[in-house]
Amino acid sequence: MSKLYIWQHRAFFMGHLPDIAEHRLGAAALCVGIDRPFRVLESESDLWREGRSVLVPPGCLHEIRVGGAILAILFVEPESDDYVALKDAMSDGEWQCLYGLKEEATVLAALDEVWRQQPDAATIRGVLDCWVPAPDPGHRQPLDSRIQRVIELMKEDLNRNQSLGELADCVSLSPTRLVHLFKEQVGVPIRRFRQWRRMREVAARIVRGETLTDAALGAGFADSSHFSRAFRNMFGITPSSIFGRAANVHIVIA
Repeated sequence: MSKLYIWQHRAFFMGHLPDIAEHRLGAAALCVGIDRPFRVLESESDLWREGRSVLVPPGCLHEIRVGGAILAILFVEPESDDYVALKDAMSDGEWQCLYGLKEEATVLAALDEVWRQQPDAATIRGVLDCWVPAPDPGHRQPLDSRIQRVIELMKEDLNRNQSLGELADCVSLSPTRLVHLFKEQVGVPIRRFRQWRRMREVAARIVRGETLTDAALGAGFADSSHFSRAFRNMFGITPSSIFGRAANVHIVIA
């Protein structure tokens, strides 16, 4: 069975997915082919690159040909220390994505064991902590306190659509300056960051027993069509690929 684990600052998918169409994530994602390679195409390249591990930056336009691989995908918040640490853990990259975990063989062996044993969320979190060590302090640029405050405001109430002007007023910036500073520091626009957080809320509501439509509305999407479009744009697959009965994905809020 495929599984999706969601913690406060991370999410982890493990299982089967269809080929993933062109999309832009609202988070950073480390994708690993547990049993075989997969291929990635970045928007700024015309060549597919094959490998077993790739780190996709937040907001990077890309697509993935899964090719039947069992995928493990670790999503980390774009403003987090996890993202900094994962960048340090990769070997190389020509465009935006980074390829080849430096400890790839060790990670693949650990993931193969995780896939076969299907352990609980606490055990999986321990495995993830081993791959994502503390980042090099010299590589970490702390977020501007005003951007950190904007992030906190959006996380506090996802249902409320604070306007750009409202958010800017709260941190004494002009809307234009806030837009540029947020994108520069976080890697994605404010709207995409907020949608990413709402996607997490949809999953949490479904686990609590809500229908997909009710979960989408409760998380702040205008209607089910709005949610479906946003989901495809964010993840490159349809919501039914994760939330449909045929997908056979077990979701755990840890």
